[in-house]
Amino acid sequence: MLAWHNDPGKAATIEVGNGPEGLASDGTNIYVANYLDNTVSVIDPTNNTVTDTINVGNSPLEIAYTGTNLYVSNFGDGTVSVINPNTNTVTDTINVGTFPSGLSYNGTNIYVANGDDDNVSVINPTNNTIIDTITVGNGPKAIVFDGTNVYVTNQHDDTVSVIDPNTNEVIGSPINVGDRPRGAAFNGTNIYVSNWSDNSVSIINPNTNTVTKTISVGDGAGGIAYDGNKIYVNNQFDDTISIINTTKNIVIDTITAGNGPTGIVCDGTNVFIANYNDNKVLKLLPQ
Repeated sequence: MLAWHNDPGKAATIEVGNGPEGLASDGTNIYVANYLDNTVSVIDPTNNTVTDTINVGNSPLEIAYTGTNLYVSNFGDGTVSVINPNTNTVTDTINVGTFPSGLSYNGTNIYVANGDDDNVSVINPTNNTIIDTITVGNGPKAIVFDGTNVYVTNQHDDTVSVIDPNTNEVIGSPINVGDRPRGAAFNGTNIYVSNWSDNSVSIINPNTNTVTKTISVGDGAGGIAYDGNKIYVNNQFDDTISIINTTKNIVIDTITAGNGPTGIVCDGTNVFIANYNDNKVLKLLPQ
């Protein structure tokens, strides 16, 4: 089992754009949405340098990768930018709802949370058209796919909505989680939901769609990701990262991040943390 740390002698710190938020990996590069300068930074993780900067829409927030293209939610103008990673150019812009944030690809379609419309836009990535709009809870924020259903965190009513992607309908009752759920990740067994205002992570069993455990983490739990082994949670207000052992579902370590950690992605080898307040991405290395 790999141990992770942020030893300054081994961890890389990479300067990106202004106000980095969401990140995604295409298997080669790391893409970083810079909320305050309307760009996406492209990081080569082999030498930890920014190799390109792509202009996108207004206030880019989150990024999802389909295996072909990258989709960037532009919170400020209600659009999604489509990036071809072979050329690092925007090839399409799709109008979605108001204040789009989280995105997820289920192998067929892209699901986009529209935070001010209380709905989810469904994009067909073959022709980049909206094929459905699904009403969910109040203030949808993050989206994750568990291999069967699509889970949407609703940050203004403290619930998670479950969508059947075969019908694009909400199934069952909303799942009550913690206060202001912001992020969601799937580890192959459970859904992990970070609750921003009560500093916790709710664990959902997708077989029963019930919360089985709540774990206390740091202050301002937001970005959350699974590295194939452990869950990482960004604690935005105390500049730390909580690491959860998913076998025991306990916090096994808390490490220092940069200033205001927000987005997070695991590329199969390393973990990358976007630090909103210092315009840097922290790369954590295995030891």
